[in-house]
Amino acid sequence: MMLRSWLVILLIILVDSRLYSQAVVTGTVIDKLSQKPVEFATVELIHLPDSVISKATATDKKGKFSISNVLFGSYLVKCRFIGYDNIYSSNFSIVAGVIAHSIEPLALIDYSKTLSDVTVVGRKSQLNASIDRKIYNVDQDIMSRSGTASDILRNVPSVEVDVEGNVSLRGSGDILILINGKPNPLMGRTRAEVLQQLPANSIERIEVITNPSARYRPDGVSGIINIVLKKNIKNGFNGTATVNGGNKDRFNGNLSLNYRPKKFNLFGSYSLRQDTRKRYNTTNRTYYDTTNNSITNYFNQATNSTAHPYGNIVTGGIDYTINEKNSIGASATYFYRKQVRNDESQNLSYNTQQILVQDFSRLRFDPEYEKQKNGTIYFQHGFAKEDHEIRVEFNTSNEDEVEDNHYTTIYRLPANPKLLDNTLIKQGTRQNQLTVDYSNPLSEDAKLELGYDGLFNKNDLNFYGEYFDGTANGFVNDPLKTNRFIYDENVHAIYATYQKGFEKFGYEIGLRSEAVFTSSHLVTLDSFVSNDYFKLYPTIHLSYKLQEQSELQLNYSKRINRPEGDELNPFPEYQDPRNLRAGNPKLLPEIIHSVEFGYKWQGKNFSFVPSIYYRYKVAGFTSVVVPLNDTTLLTTTQNLSNDQSAGLELILSAKAGKFFSATLSTNFFYNRINASNLGYIKNKSIYSGSMSLNNNFNISKSTILQLTGNYRSARLTPQGNIRPSIIVNTGMRQDMAKGKLSMTLTASDLFSSNRQWSELDIPYLKQSSVNKRDGLIIYLGLSYRFGIIKKQKEEKLQFDNGG
Repeated sequence: MMLRSWLVILLIILVDSRLYSQAVVTGTVIDKLSQKPVEFATVELIHLPDSVISKATATDKKGKFSISNVLFGSYLVKCRFIGYDNIYSSNFSIVAGVIAHSIEPLALIDYSKTLSDVTVVGRKSQLNASIDRKIYNVDQDIMSRSGTASDILRNVPSVEVDVEGNVSLRGSGDILILINGKPNPLMGRTRAEVLQQLPANSIERIEVITNPSARYRPDGVSGIINIVLKKNIKNGFNGTATVNGGNKDRFNGNLSLNYRPKKFNLFGSYSLRQDTRKRYNTTNRTYYDTTNNSITNYFNQATNSTAHPYGNIVTGGIDYTINEKNSIGASATYFYRKQVRNDESQNLSYNTQQILVQDFSRLRFDPEYEKQKNGTIYFQHGFAKEDHEIRVEFNTSNEDEVEDNHYTTIYRLPANPKLLDNTLIKQGTRQNQLTVDYSNPLSEDAKLELGYDGLFNKNDLNFYGEYFDGTANGFVNDPLKTNRFIYDENVHAIYATYQKGFEKFGYEIGLRSEAVFTSSHLVTLDSFVSNDYFKLYPTIHLSYKLQEQSELQLNYSKRINRPEGDELNPFPEYQDPRNLRAGNPKLLPEIIHSVEFGYKWQGKNFSFVPSIYYRYKVAGFTSVVVPLNDTTLLTTTQNLSNDQSAGLELILSAKAGKFFSATLSTNFFYNRINASNLGYIKNKSIYSGSMSLNNNFNISKSTILQLTGNYRSARLTPQGNIRPSIIVNTGMRQDMAKGKLSMTLTASDLFSSNRQWSELDIPYLKQSSVNKRDGLIIYLGLSYRFGIIKKQKEEKLQFDNGG
């Protein structure tokens, strides 16, 4: 009898909890124009009929949201995001027995939408900034119509680009740059050159992740920059054609086509670019005798360099939806860049009385080219449960680069016969990558990700040097400048991440394990240097929703920065006999511990994202200048004892109605270097910072004016410092023919202020060097959009989660 009573009571409790349990409301937010998910949109659950906001949340990377613990009653969902009109769902009710309710996708419409039977034109937000990542939509930047990847990167918060195209993130140049979420040989040794040739109008967006999860490769001191190339997925046949002409013999163009009939999606593009680049460098040195700190001699060098790079990139691919659960695809990219460089440097040496004792010029003629082929195939399978899927992808690429340097040295004082020497540099990179990514949403607020990432690299650096022998009346091999270096690196990684969300609190923990096998073969010396290691890389991401408009995050990740082939190659490069550069085969990877604490507040017209970050590096890389004799310096790379940096980053976005919008990004950081292992007893430290301001003026529905400025303050090097730099760009776009045709006018480096001034101060040498380019660059261009977008029934959204 007692047992029967307990069973009845238990049954009543179960039935009662079933009837009065709190429900979960879920849904998805998308951009109506692109049909892509909108991340960080604010979603509010409004109780009816009193219109009180019961709960609020924000969408995730896939535009999804989930509101739990919803009581019985009538509701509707309101969604809002900067740059879009507010949108509301239909009314719905939570009643007894309902434990989950899914609403129809909410499609946000841009303020400045223009609709016609043929095309749909709109503007989405240029920047979506959160605490740990920034997504920069390139199409909304006027410079994207005529500029390069380097030009666009200057406008991305946290990113700086110097006069030579070298990219840094939060003050560190040791970053991982991906293309379409994958490592790419183009982003290796010559990435600065490639980024100055890669057409901006071939890029869809740039993603900056400062503290990535274990799903991503842990390479790079300050995080990841992912450049996502355009891949049109609109229905029907459509495309865009762009052409630009600029001053000083510059032009570029792009053609992008897409055809999507039902289950197939065919896409392709072709871009070309020709530039004229002039660089001016002056270097002044004073040499000292360290025994009595007296001056021994002076040296001045002035170099003028002219280059005519020409590059083009071809992409193509196909996606095929086999059925609702399975899809396959293949794509390929071909990049070719060639240029002819002409350098002339005048070298002057003076004695202690500043009397000229040597005067000679060094001329360089260098036709060079670089080409890369890349191919990708994938298979994706979806299980019965939504977002439960597995994706297998294989990527292969190879890159070949050739520099054919011809040098002439002309002596004026003392008078000597001219010398001729040549250096042929051939560099090849072969890279394969296999990834398996598995994702399983365990519940409405929990998710598990597992995966394998295998990367296999082979670098071959082959230098052949020769000089003209007057006796033999021909060129003969120069053993000092002839060498070959082969570097192999194989990385096997397994990762796991687990995400869990509560009403206000969420967390993600991850662990990545990597087994790395490296081998350096100094072929010329018949010597091998190996460095195999196994490491674990934990990551932690915590978030807490303070209220509907604000959120706190705390993140930690362990990272690594591996030396590249040229940083390990000990054989020097002889472009300038007074300034040699060589790698270090014993260079160890640097290990980074990165912590970031951030806050995000988002309102209707403002968003504010401040972040505090701290990085601690062990065995950090640093460039060290070593004198080989009284006139020649060797620059190489060494490991520091440790390196600490901390910073405060502030990102403020604001808009004033439909007329004006702006993004201000500032980064203030402190850097402290411990180089005691290199013979420097005292630690060195400096406060530095950078600032970028991007202003957009919507003069009318069809006319946009853009003005941007970038400033970087002085920064520290182990043996000196680099002075501040500033650059200002502007542009205007006029849309015509119902948005099908656009005309743009851009002007970069308005005040010819883009330069780099560095100083070196060590016991035996003081040096000042200024490197600048040839000022103002102007482009005028046209862009035409064409095609038909067919209506179709709504399909499951496809998301790009590569990285």
